[in-house]
Amino acid sequence: MTPLPVTAGVDGSAESSVAAHWAAEEAVRRGLRLRLVHGWGLSSPLEPVVDRAGDEQRRAQRLLRETQEALLDRHPRLNVSLEAMADGPQAALLDVSHDSELLVVGSRGLGALSGFLLGSVSGHLVGNTACPVVVVRSAPAGGPAPGGADAEVVVGLKDPDRPQGTVLEFAFTAAAGRRVPLRIVYAGERGDAAVGAAVARWRAAHPQVVVVETAVAGSASPVLLSAASDAALVVVGRGPGRVGPVVHGLLHHARSPVAVVPHP
Repeated sequence: MTPLPVTAGVDGSAESSVAAHWAAEEAVRRGLRLRLVHGWGLSSPLEPVVDRAGDEQRRAQRLLRETQEALLDRHPRLNVSLEAMADGPQAALLDVSHDSELLVVGSRGLGALSGFLLGSVSGHLVGNTACPVVVVRSAPAGGPAPGGADAEVVVGLKDPDRPQGTVLEFAFTAAAGRRVPLRIVYAGERGDAAVGAAVARWRAAHPQVVVVETAVAGSASPVLLSAASDAALVVVGRGPGRVGPVVHGLLHHARSPVAVVPHP
């Protein structure tokens, strides 16, 4: 079976460029192909479709080639494919999520999502992708990006009695690939022993990963935000078709990249 690619949405913004570079590094780390996708669409059905479509298609191809060249300068052996789609950005990314290992998109500043994630598009896209989606935030002006080389991966554990296997497997794999510790954060009344029992299966499957378990009484959003303040990646789950308040809070306020992993 052919491995699925890491897919990055590209729209010409500085934020999507940051996301594309993050996706390239992840593709190298996982030994996968990187697919760059630009969904151009048409801004109005009243525009002259033939001429406008030709212009948009040429612009899309140029944008994708320029992004590819910038990535290959840093990762010369990276396998990169390009895909310009006329469905518009949201439909394009939802479509390619069905045959992607993960989808990577950019975010502008704290509290504002950009490019492929404008307004209500953000919740619909993140809540409906078939694969995990990673939202990568640009570094603040004049400041460093969060998560240094040794920064840990953080994952939120919603319920120790019903651990979300797809979420935990994604987090353990991310920590193993980066060779960094994995911090498992649970906000609730149960203690460390319950957290340890909940993740024992994944610890056994990934013995190379150093695991730190944190159980804190409190609301999940602020607890996770605090734990993820300088993380390499923060991982959370979401149910079918919805983005809950914890995911919403992280997408709008976390400085680190946020991976949202769908689960049954």
